[in-house]
Amino acid sequence: MPTVQEYLNALFRNYSIEVISSDDLLDGVRWKQHLRVQDFIRQRKAPIPMKVQMSKIQMFDPCLPIEIRPISLLHAIGRITTPAVPNLADISSTWAIIRYIWAFDKGDGYRNPPLILSNTAREIDFHQKTLLSDEVGMGMAFYLMTNFFGTNEVVNVSEAIKDQSWSVFQHYSASPDFIFFNESFKQVYVVECKGNQTSYDTMLNQVRRGTEQVPSIIFQDGRQSVSIVIGTCMLQNSTKIYVIDPPNGDNESQFEYSDDFWKDDRIFQAKWPVDDDEEFAMDSRLLGRAKMLNFAGIESEALAQLPLDVQNYWKRFARTQIKTERLQTEVGRYVGVREIFSTIEGLRLELFRGILEELQESFFVPQVDQTQRIKRGKEPIVPAESYVNQFQETSFFTKIDESPNETNVWSFCRDGTVLQFTIRG
Repeated sequence: MPTVQEYLNALFRNYSIEVISSDDLLDGVRWKQHLRVQDFIRQRKAPIPMKVQMSKIQMFDPCLPIEIRPISLLHAIGRITTPAVPNLADISSTWAIIRYIWAFDKGDGYRNPPLILSNTAREIDFHQKTLLSDEVGMGMAFYLMTNFFGTNEVVNVSEAIKDQSWSVFQHYSASPDFIFFNESFKQVYVVECKGNQTSYDTMLNQVRRGTEQVPSIIFQDGRQSVSIVIGTCMLQNSTKIYVIDPPNGDNESQFEYSDDFWKDDRIFQAKWPVDDDEEFAMDSRLLGRAKMLNFAGIESEALAQLPLDVQNYWKRFARTQIKTERLQTEVGRYVGVREIFSTIEGLRLELFRGILEELQESFFVPQVDQTQRIKRGKEPIVPAESYVNQFQETSFFTKIDESPNETNVWSFCRDGTVLQFTIRG
């Protein structure tokens, strides 16, 4: 039965992973694209849009070894899986966080062992295993985007498309997972996440699939978005993250065909033209804020960020009486929710998810007419310099505090959120 110390090891120990963007990776994905196109040719069907002219991300070539603590990964999974609307059928951040505490092997006897799944995690039902792979893949993408690309906010594309006021036109059935951006909305990344526990070959196919899902967003002012496919491969002895950058712009086919019918521009990059740059930025910010507020359990304020028709539909699901509390830490004061779990071993686990109080207050929006919605998309306040200084080379700052009666483990993220575990024996 797990002890307090084993919980601490599971949450706070450093594990190693590798992030890779190499010529071999690009060649492998191109070959998978070639095979895919040949299948379409045999069936006399037009290939679907895909990005063909891919490139490496130089910071990951040669491969970059990094260290990660499970509590930061759980924090990232919780942030990215939390929906912008209080849809009780969606995956909840709490469920994902608690479920995966024991997903990783303890690596006894190693200093900074490779992050690998535990035997228990590998033996779960196929459907649950697929879900684990998907969620870890999403969490790794969030971790990479905040650490290496400077993005603090994220929007689920599937939710944004459902919002008819979202100022973008989708022309294709396939869509990417997320849009990441910074506070000023000057840096916009369209990201497709993949994850598997099977093989490198399977990962190549998944990344190839990502090139069919990740579009180019075309802004009116000529600003460029960056498209990224991130695949997390959790093998028996290591975890590797594969990243490619399919550049924007029209791509000519790299494949040779015997039939002139297939030598045109049928292989190209899907494009999403933005009708109004400012409105698109506003809608994305509001959806991102709602997602962050829901992570902290502040559902009524999260709903207030959304269009009125969306609010009217989802307000019946919001828990308006949910109790929030304040948590004072050395890096700031947070507002959020605390949940308590008792284990069969007799331990008491408390989980706190929160957002910086000053950031939450800057999100507050009184009820306004829908025509004034543009005013709600202004940039939020920037957290105090003392807070930002806690994050030096990483966007996740972790801390542990042990006492005879309880142990606290924190994960702070530069985006203004916190995840705290309290363990009482």
